[in-house]
Amino acid sequence: MVFWVMVAWVLAVGFFLRDSLTTRRVCDDGAIEYSSTALYSFLLFLLPVILIGLRSDFVDTASYIKSFETAPLSMAKLEEFADIRDHSKLYYGFQVIFKIYFINNAQVWIALIAVLQSVLVMRTLRKYSCNLMLSSYFLVTSCMVAQWMCNGMRQFIAVAVLFACTRWLLENKWYFYLPLAVLLMGLTPITKRLGIEAVPWYLDGIHQSVLIMILAYFFVPGKAFNKRVWILAAIFAVLIVTGGIDAVLDTSVENTTYVKDMEYVEADTGTNWFRVAFNAIPMVLALIVRKEFDKEETPQIIHLSVNASVITTVLYVASAFTSGMFVGRLPIYTEIYSLILIPWLLCHPYKKYQKLMTAGVMILYAAFMFYQINVMWKNVKFASEVLGINVE
Repeated sequence: MVFWVMVAWVLAVGFFLRDSLTTRRVCDDGAIEYSSTALYSFLLFLLPVILIGLRSDFVDTASYIKSFETAPLSMAKLEEFADIRDHSKLYYGFQVIFKIYFINNAQVWIALIAVLQSVLVMRTLRKYSCNLMLSSYFLVTSCMVAQWMCNGMRQFIAVAVLFACTRWLLENKWYFYLPLAVLLMGLTPITKRLGIEAVPWYLDGIHQSVLIMILAYFFVPGKAFNKRVWILAAIFAVLIVTGGIDAVLDTSVENTTYVKDMEYVEADTGTNWFRVAFNAIPMVLALIVRKEFDKEETPQIIHLSVNASVITTVLYVASAFTSGMFVGRLPIYTEIYSLILIPWLLCHPYKKYQKLMTAGVMILYAAFMFYQINVMWKNVKFASEVLGINVE
């Protein structure tokens, strides 16, 4: 129920305030784009960020709260505290610093992260999306809010930070982007193989799944559907067919945050095929109009987003054949670019049937959210002690 309220809010604010808080621009091809003000962006996501920031229970929220409450009040005990969990000492280090020097309140910590993630994502969407209302709608109905900003909160910090640095990808500023990605991933996977047993907490990363974006950096930029992207897709296809991807997983997770997950991989049947098909929608829509990307006026961000959609689809297919628990966590880094791609596709290549196509895609996303929230998570409780909410 709570997430449907978010959807209603985004649509209501989007429709009623669009004319007064956005600038309408007619493009050379006759398509209409909207440039949004900071106030429009703020109001669009105001209610969602309040609800997720003030939540006290939803899926893994209780474990995040417990982690904060049991965190030590001394940096000297950080190593032991982080090792008991899953390393990622950079995240836990910030958590301990916040608890010691700012305020010892888990709810404030959860709210701060929700605001940080929301600002980074909405600021980037405002810069690159041609229709911020649609992007915000897809953000909620794709369940990125529920599954990642609430459930995979720590990993989504890394996702949001790298998404906010999209400009470095577009401008090929590897000397900024790659060091940041390595910092977010942490040096532990590298130093362990070099025989170095420990690194300072501030070099131990936020989430080691960031590895996927270090690889994607060399494939995502460039023209839409370029050869490098299909080479990456072919590599994954071969690994899936031969079963080699299981060996890759066993090697890649050694001494990482996913060691515990590997204990359950044999029992994990992989990502649901309905979810795989749903997340292939952006790539399929782009493939149908692939000749549109030959036009010089196509923005570079769209080329990047198309290539990201290819990687997203391949990773989800891989997770269906192997481990939804492990590989299924990786696509979110590229999946988030669909929030930019889909509104542009509906606005430009599909402009002749824009109203029909937009309604159809919105219905598909709403159906996916219904499946995820009301079927897969039908008995999951959402609670907020601050707001007095306790619903399933």
